[in-house]
Amino acid sequence: MSARVVVVGGGITGLAAAWALSRPSAAGVVDVTLVDASGRPGGKIRTERVEPFLFEGGPDSFLTLKPAAVEFARELGLGERLIGTLEPRGAFVLYRGRLEPLPDGLAGLIPQRVGPFLRSGLFSPVEKARFALDLLVPASRNGTDESLGAFVRRRLGSAAVDRLAAPLLAGIHAGDIDRLSLRATFPQFADAERRYGSLTGAVLARRRTGRPRAGAGLPMFMTLRGGLIELVDRAVRALPERSVRIGQVTRITTRAAEYVLALQDGTELRADAVVLAVPASAAAPLLADVSPDAAGVLRSIPYVSTAAVIFAFRRADVVHPLAGHGYVVARGEGTMHTACTWVSSKWPHRAPDDYVVLRAYVGRDGDQAALAMDDGTLSRAVLAELGSLLGVRAAPTVTRVYRWPEAMPQYLVGHLERVAAARGHLDRTPGLVLAGSAYEGVGIPDCIRQGKEAAVRVLGVLDGRQA
Repeated sequence: MSARVVVVGGGITGLAAAWALSRPSAAGVVDVTLVDASGRPGGKIRTERVEPFLFEGGPDSFLTLKPAAVEFARELGLGERLIGTLEPRGAFVLYRGRLEPLPDGLAGLIPQRVGPFLRSGLFSPVEKARFALDLLVPASRNGTDESLGAFVRRRLGSAAVDRLAAPLLAGIHAGDIDRLSLRATFPQFADAERRYGSLTGAVLARRRTGRPRAGAGLPMFMTLRGGLIELVDRAVRALPERSVRIGQVTRITTRAAEYVLALQDGTELRADAVVLAVPASAAAPLLADVSPDAAGVLRSIPYVSTAAVIFAFRRADVVHPLAGHGYVVARGEGTMHTACTWVSSKWPHRAPDDYVVLRAYVGRDGDQAALAMDDGTLSRAVLAELGSLLGVRAAPTVTRVYRWPEAMPQYLVGHLERVAAARGHLDRTPGLVLAGSAYEGVGIPDCIRQGKEAAVRVLGVLDGRQA
């Protein structure tokens, strides 16, 4: 008899887990059911066709330095649909009301090309000299976690925090750089300091060895020609027939040697194992009966809300050349939006040549006020900021606001210890597995990897029971 596994959550993590559990290698072993409450699998992936445009309301791409997303697309037969970014690939930082180009050759916050860095208007001569002190600053040897901001400030100075790390790194998490965990967000920095004594030392060592980066030969960011929804749709179609069920799981209990999942419609599902691929805030109440200790830990993981505001304009109505992929906003600029992607300059097949599409991001830890505005007020406020900066001379032809309430988990200092504690509590209930953006990475490759790893853990538990 096949083991029954229920995957709760139809985002990309849950889809990857269900797909891995349904592979031929598990045939005859696992009967998988994916339960999704939204009625629209894909989670934060939201592609919308608004002719003649293609909008992404959630993530717009994935990082190829982490190979899981590219691999998953190819496994699903989407290799020929993968596309990279357009040239020129430069980006800017909004600082003192001006768009300053990011210096060419930055690697892990460290400039590898001296000329562009020395010519940059982002930093004063003294601030540029402070970067060089990275080679002299002693490495931390206490082994404890610290905030990302404290680490960068210690190694490179406050200017690097405000104009590089906060907008570029903390911005990925919509987080406060002085609260985010270094080890949970950018463990490679802590590893570089431990192994080489400094970030600069790590860059020099990599240049000496000539080791290619992961994803070498590919653009740093990729997506699919028809939007990220192609990944979702193909993953759903790859699952066994009738394995996707729309419903809200409200409670998980145990009965004999199985898990019983109560659904909002009054029905029940029984399972030998469960993958919880939902936000920590949603997983916590489901675990209240079977593992109250784990539930308590998950409740301590905070979330913030964000929104994406997208505008389409006729090209003639935007003065700025938009030669690049967009900009991030330095800390302290006082704008409502935190970044803006020049979508039509970054990706092909998103807008006709005589139009431009701009996508602004709103919301971060400690700054949620704008999200209380209604869509019209929010879009007008953001448009006023973009208009003065980019020279917008007419109203947009299309506007869309995509809201993501309580959607971005915050990896605060000590996050990895909290995740380990939650999973430690669940060790007492084998077959209950956590996966998703709340734990080990918020990007699409991180979530796909976690989904597949959750499937491996489940199969290990099931094999152990059958042994």
